[in-house]
Amino acid sequence: MDDNSAYRDLFFEESEDNLQQLNDNVLELEKEPDNIDLINEIFRAAHTLKGSSATMGYEVMTKLTHRMEDIFDLFKSGKLKVNGDHISLIFKCLDRLSQLLDDLRDEKDLSEDQIKDLIDELNKVETSATGKAAETVPAAAEADQPAAPKAELTATFSSLEDADVDVAEKAKSGGQNVFTIAIRLDAETLLKGPRVFLIMQKLEEEGDVIHTEPTADLLEDGKFDTDFKLVFVTRETQDDIKKNVESNSELEKAIVEPFDAKKAVAAQKEAEEAAEKQPAKTAAPKAAAAKPAPKKAAAKKPAARAKSSHHNARNQSIRVDLSRLDRFLNLVSELVVYRNQMEDSSHRSDLEGIRDSLEQVSRLTSELQDLVLRIRMQQVSVVFSRFPRMIRDLGRTLHKDMDLVVIGEDTELDKTVVSELGEPMIHMLRNSADHGIEDPDTREKLGKPRKGTITLSAYQEGNRVIITLEDDGKGIDPQVIKASAESKGINTDGMSEDELKHLIFHPGFSTAKKITDISGRGVGLDAVQSKINELGGSIELRSQVNVGSKFIIKLPLTLSIIQALMVKVGAGNFAIPLDVVERVVMLHDEDIVPTAKGEVYRFQDTLIPIVRTDKLLNIKTKEGAKKFAIIVKSDQQYFGILADQLIGQKEIVIKKIDPVLQKINRYQGATIFDNGSIALILDVNALCQTKKGTKS
Repeated sequence: MDDNSAYRDLFFEESEDNLQQLNDNVLELEKEPDNIDLINEIFRAAHTLKGSSATMGYEVMTKLTHRMEDIFDLFKSGKLKVNGDHISLIFKCLDRLSQLLDDLRDEKDLSEDQIKDLIDELNKVETSATGKAAETVPAAAEADQPAAPKAELTATFSSLEDADVDVAEKAKSGGQNVFTIAIRLDAETLLKGPRVFLIMQKLEEEGDVIHTEPTADLLEDGKFDTDFKLVFVTRETQDDIKKNVESNSELEKAIVEPFDAKKAVAAQKEAEEAAEKQPAKTAAPKAAAAKPAPKKAAAKKPAARAKSSHHNARNQSIRVDLSRLDRFLNLVSELVVYRNQMEDSSHRSDLEGIRDSLEQVSRLTSELQDLVLRIRMQQVSVVFSRFPRMIRDLGRTLHKDMDLVVIGEDTELDKTVVSELGEPMIHMLRNSADHGIEDPDTREKLGKPRKGTITLSAYQEGNRVIITLEDDGKGIDPQVIKASAESKGINTDGMSEDELKHLIFHPGFSTAKKITDISGRGVGLDAVQSKINELGGSIELRSQVNVGSKFIIKLPLTLSIIQALMVKVGAGNFAIPLDVVERVVMLHDEDIVPTAKGEVYRFQDTLIPIVRTDKLLNIKTKEGAKKFAIIVKSDQQYFGILADQLIGQKEIVIKKIDPVLQKINRYQGATIFDNGSIALILDVNALCQTKKGTKS
């Protein structure tokens, strides 16, 4: 499919958007089966998906989408009532279309065997609704009515300017070949404009188009029947050009022959005379002839898309608000102005001018940095949008009645974080659906509504995004956890109820009585915690028996640049993310009070635990010297993290650290100072949870 390469990326992105819209709307249709506006919207999205698939020549996708579209048509006409089984079948079709898209991305050939089972199911549904056997050929409905016979395709023009003839003759005298090309597209071609674009693009790799009929604008917009003609100048042979043209798909017929100026002019005069005799059937006006669009005509897009450098090759683009790109261009323009001013001042040894320009460059750099971070931002709805459908399917599989409520899906996170968030969230939602929400009868006995509710919310808090997943299910029983842990040889002596609950994050821990496809394979929440930690975040758990469970995920707004407080512990430099710092106080050893549970410090009329960073990190420090306590908040509790010296506040670029250091679970990453020295970024939540004695 080389001829489609210019549109492949756009096709994949737009098809994903259409599939997501169909998933959302079909899910809504199950709740509102009589909503005709919704059915019309679904029908339009399916029709668009079918049209773009056909244009790209992906016949297997086209066929499945067409048959699915027939079912929507039956919904629309009222011949078929919307029910859960029909919705499930449509969802199976949408899943298969997603799989076909993945196969096309991997450049695998599609086969009709991949959709045969679904086509059979769709045909049965249609037959049951109409009483007639379903059509097997997409265009069969139109075939019932014989089409009017088309005129013979000819390589003559009805509108050719003298200037075009002169260009053709000069090209010939210069040793080039000039051909007349006439093309008739397949009558079933749905998007003629893109198809013409692809044909033109392939031709222009081997020469120049000097005239088209109809005009380039009409061709680009697809405002013609099936035939178009052009004059083509090239150094290639007639056979080469014929092969080029015929290598395109969706062509019914093509003619390539040497351009004959006398024949073209005679044909044009004959057409004009015929037009004078039959004014009602006027030929195309001479002014209609125009040069084709430039070779690199851009496809229209709803928003700009910027490429991401992230390793995930499956989806490396991101939608960007055009106003942000305009702002980016303005800032770069300003930067160029001040750079030039600095160069001019340096030539004149104008130190004052250099200083002023440098201040402006510094300001612009900060603005650019902030803007680039915003451009990298993506709404969590990109991930959250798939979950309502998933919960709906899980409910049917588990024979449970449950709803997913999503709040704050427009909250933005760094693209990298969003990309990695999907898998852990799926684990957690499956866990809530399988282990959390009870069956309707059990819920009724407990005085709860028969339908369970899972609430997924996201909101920004400073430089972090908080994601909570809460269900009103049976909660986590510490005694059940204790029994399960002991049966697996895990020592639970002396553990509090809170510590017992946190054992669900223990590797290999599972309370499932039987293994299912949904959960209970001994992996899940430990993998979730590992992934969240890898993203520089933390996960907290709150649960109450027969009331429900709540998981709180805290993630950094961006993985690239953060404000940090730089400190020294012993001889080592460390960074503490500023968004978790409440206050910094100076204290001496006598200010620290030893208790049975550990050292504490009085802060805001309460005693808060002290974290001796030097001991946790095995760093030698001077005894008795003054210390600084960085007051931070973790899991709704204040802690004082001790440091020997404050270096100051600094904006730092986060760099990844060695996997061995990551496993220590003390550091989020590293950063590099201006002098080349390295400072590790402390994982504040991990330090505080270690102090509490929990496994984070």
